[in-house]
Amino acid sequence: MTGREVSPASLENLKLGAARCKGKVRITVTILPQTKEWLARGGNVSERTDEVVRRVIAGELVKKLD
Repeated sequence: MTGREVSPASLENLKLGAARCKGKVRITVTILPQTKEWLARGGNVSERTDEVVRRVIAGELVKKLD
C-alpha cells in the first residue's frame, strides 16, 4: 500500500454540520428500488426529496386527516 495521506479538508467535510451543508442535515434512509430510480431521474435527489416532503406537509399530495 502507498503512504497516502487524508486531506484536512476531506476530514472537515465528514464532520456533522460541515460548512458546505448550509442548514441541512445528512441522514441515511432505506427506500424501495423504484423510489431510488424515480428520484434519480430528476437530477438532485436531495432537492426532489425535500420538494416531495414540502408538498406532503402542504397537503398537496395527500388528503389531510380531520
